[in-house]
Amino acid sequence: MIKIHNITKTYNKGTTKVEALKGVSFSIENGEMVALMGASGSGKSTLLSLIGGLDKCDSGSISIDEENISALNAQKLADFRRDKIGFIFQQFNLIPTLSVIENIMLPLLPIKMEKAECYRAAMEVMEKVSLDTREKHLPGELSGGEQQRVAIARALINKPEIILADEPTGDLDSKTGEKILDLLMTLNKKEKVTIIIATHDNKIAEKAKRKIVLKDGGVVEDELS
Repeated sequence: MIKIHNITKTYNKGTTKVEALKGVSFSIENGEMVALMGASGSGKSTLLSLIGGLDKCDSGSISIDEENISALNAQKLADFRRDKIGFIFQQFNLIPTLSVIENIMLPLLPIKMEKAECYRAAMEVMEKVSLDTREKHLPGELSGGEQQRVAIARALINKPEIILADEPTGDLDSKTGEKILDLLMTLNKKEKVTIIIATHDNKIAEKAKRKIVLKDGGVVEDELS
């Protein structure tokens, strides 16, 4: 499903060039749950951004369902993200002035669905993450774990084939983090969603089906659990 071949990515920081990724190659099958691990600066977030079409590699290729997303123009990349990818971030990235259900419906705006249909779709995913009683609350009225569940519901609203999660439990206490991890595992097993989690948490690595470790921009370990 996902084929990453010899990708490189370099950033300019002032007069310094930082090689974030150096010839990374691996494949991920449909329905896998993968923990992407490594120290800060190892290239995890950069790799997620490239897989999700938020950025482009300097060389190499990333193919998803046999389509080389590295070669897509901006509009086709936007369509690809809308149709195939769900993003979950450590900081939740919720809009504080919008209610829970309004935050969840945001990815549907470009599709121009009828409002009633958007509402039904949002309520469906809210039930999946056990938030159906919080639809009118603002993000600031929720706990950290509830805010992350809103972010997960927002990621699910378009029924993506792939979820990319960047440190989704990093700002949560251990008990809440375990609940979020259990929710992601349920989505992987029941919905067959491919999930890639960038994390420092060894507990996530233990529960994921596969662990890929990055160091200094390259893959140093790739093993099944």
